[in-house]
Amino acid sequence: MAETGLEPTEAFHYNRKNELKAFDETKSRVKGLVDSDLTGVDDDPNLRHEIVKKVGEACERWGFFQVINHGIPLTTLDEMIDGIRRFHEQDKEAKKEFYSRDNSRKVIYNSNFDLYVAEAANWRDSLRCVMAPCQPLPQELPAVCRDIMIEYSNRVMKLGQTLLELLSEALGLNRSYLEDIGCGEGLLMVGHYYPPCPEPDLTLGTGSHTDSGFFTVLLQDQIGGLQVLQQNQWLDVKSIHGALVVNLGDMMQASLPYL
Repeated sequence: MAETGLEPTEAFHYNRKNELKAFDETKSRVKGLVDSDLTGVDDDPNLRHEIVKKVGEACERWGFFQVINHGIPLTTLDEMIDGIRRFHEQDKEAKKEFYSRDNSRKVIYNSNFDLYVAEAANWRDSLRCVMAPCQPLPQELPAVCRDIMIEYSNRVMKLGQTLLELLSEALGLNRSYLEDIGCGEGLLMVGHYYPPCPEPDLTLGTGSHTDSGFFTVLLQDQIGGLQVLQQNQWLDVKSIHGALVVNLGDMMQASLPYL
């Protein structure tokens, strides 16, 4: 069960009461507001214009959006989740070689990367891998999820290029702007695992936070639990099989007023 807090971008002023009333009357939670279907985004200029507009509005109002029909096969998404589960459910001896708190390593397995500085620990274990700009050698990755990690990261990098183009256009910039200044060079893959907790009322899988990078592409399982903070209210992000959640990180949100 993962619960993640993401700070939205507030780039304009609007009537809060009216917005909350309109949101409540949709009866569709957050999902109904910010889905973006990327089918045909490179083929139909009119459709692309509509998608750019939709992405821009979602980023300004919420700081995140969900994408469907993004080009990554459902089988790949499911296998990515299964691969992370396989790794974490191995015997501890099989995972031991990857356990470290040395952030200079490309592949790290541990519990709570900020264990010694955070006010409270989260109930989760994580596999963290730097997949770009310099991908680890295959033998450096865990064997039980090696192939899917490579496939998934390659596909996410391609999707990331499309997202950077859409974000650039939503900001009124040239399509290639964010890619040209190096925003799409890196990729950190993090696979969280939330084992059953004997006292779930006393902890969270992931506490409230913002993401420190440029943007995050998040793959949820079907358990759900992801939430976003909007106008001091925690709202559920419904898990949609095959969808990916895109969250603007601190670097992107900080740059918005200056672009």
